[in-house]
Amino acid sequence: MSANGIQNLPELLEQAGDGYRNPVTLSPVCTQTLRRRAEHFASGARFGLREPGAMQRLHDATKDLRSVPRLSSLLPKVLEGALSLTGADFGNIQILDPATGSLKIVTHAGFSPEFLGYFAVVHDDHAACGRAARQGAQVVIADIHTDPDFAPHREIAAAAGFRAVQSTPLSDYAGHLIGMVSTHFRRPHRPPERDLRIMELYGDFAGEAVARHLGTSAQHPGDPIGRALVSALLDPARARPANVSVPFELWVMSQMTASFARRTSAPT
Repeated sequence: MSANGIQNLPELLEQAGDGYRNPVTLSPVCTQTLRRRAEHFASGARFGLREPGAMQRLHDATKDLRSVPRLSSLLPKVLEGALSLTGADFGNIQILDPATGSLKIVTHAGFSPEFLGYFAVVHDDHAACGRAARQGAQVVIADIHTDPDFAPHREIAAAAGFRAVQSTPLSDYAGHLIGMVSTHFRRPHRPPERDLRIMELYGDFAGEAVARHLGTSAQHPGDPIGRALVSALLDPARARPANVSVPFELWVMSQMTASFARRTSAPT
């Protein structure tokens, strides 16, 4: 990508996003869900342009996920990345049971058997993970003692030794909820917005890696925009041309912008 292309990238991205939001240019197959997903990835791209260092952190945390051969090995690696990105003391990953809609813990770091038994299956909205699943969005509880909805779980949280928690959905690139990654802090704490934004994007990339092992990714091909961005970050060796000399994160943004442009210029 040329230097001029890099300079124009924010403007191109905004133009592409406007096209997705403008019903006149949308093809019949571009549903409301696809528009929301497109804006989700466009927001991530804008964040990457503002915060190239953050995107490098994200790339470092996700670049090896696709090469992990087994789900049993992938899940601890995903959790390790989340703990590192948030600087948390404890954490767990849950997988969504599609039959019941409940979340089931499949891996953890630092929790006692009592905690794991108590939260083995979650299907209420009091815990952060349950709220995040219902809302389809990240949830942060900076202090469980001041959050009224968390009251039913304060006793087990005190026994486990945490006062704050964030839960981020794990989603495939089509936006289907796969599970939840939650990280916990010993003291009241709200991670900086920059770190929370990184975690939101991490939930996409890690979620897609998990989805591949579960087989849900092939069943739901999703939109090509999310696929282009997630695949590029998860498998940079295959996705990135050898002669690209610009920073990797900017190359990824250019690929997503091109994908937006193709979709919005398609005849209706």
